[in-house]
Amino acid sequence: MKLNSLTLLIGLILLGNQLANAQQYSFGVFADPQLSWFNSDTKRYDPNGPVVGLNIGFTADKFFAKRYAFSSGLSVNALGGNIRLMQSTYTLKTIDGTYNIAIGDNIKFKSQYLTLPIGFKFRTNQIGYTTYFANVGVSGSLRIRSYAWNETNHVDRETTKTDMAWGFASYQIGIGGEYSLGGESAILFGITWCDGLTRIIELPNSTITSQSLSLKVGIIF
Repeated sequence: MKLNSLTLLIGLILLGNQLANAQQYSFGVFADPQLSWFNSDTKRYDPNGPVVGLNIGFTADKFFAKRYAFSSGLSVNALGGNIRLMQSTYTLKTIDGTYNIAIGDNIKFKSQYLTLPIGFKFRTNQIGYTTYFANVGVSGSLRIRSYAWNETNHVDRETTKTDMAWGFASYQIGIGGEYSLGGESAILFGITWCDGLTRIIELPNSTITSQSLSLKVGIIF
């Protein structure tokens, strides 16, 4: 009985040491160029093309095993798109004025968000100088500021007041690689797809969400 207890104790100590050694942190910075656009659940509003933006921030991974990690970070994320009115007019309100948008007109929106992703990262063993990975997760984004454009009313990058939601949730799927520079440092590259779970624009009788495709570019320290 004492021998079994001793064996169990030794086993728990060895397991604890292995877990402690496996738990490590990895930090990096990135600047991801991306395309973003809107998706509509109604014919009232027609998604009318993407806009170019940049997602800049840092990543933080906590490995709970050799090739598996909890992944998070924080970024300033520029998202938007074009939307065309198909069945009804709309009143666009900015800090510079109020504009009546006619049927058939296009509005371009672009906003900056503070984005916090949470997810899992799965890595392969190193192949040559490169380790490949996949990550999945969800994100919460809080609006910092937003702008609108409309050619008909000569609206050019005016700050909006009520059109964009204060925040939204999304999910993301990404693949990529880490090219070793020696030690723990590496060049980070990949692509990430994001799809909105909640509305991003407060247009009536609709749910307008955001979608984006970004090119991952960064450095791990």
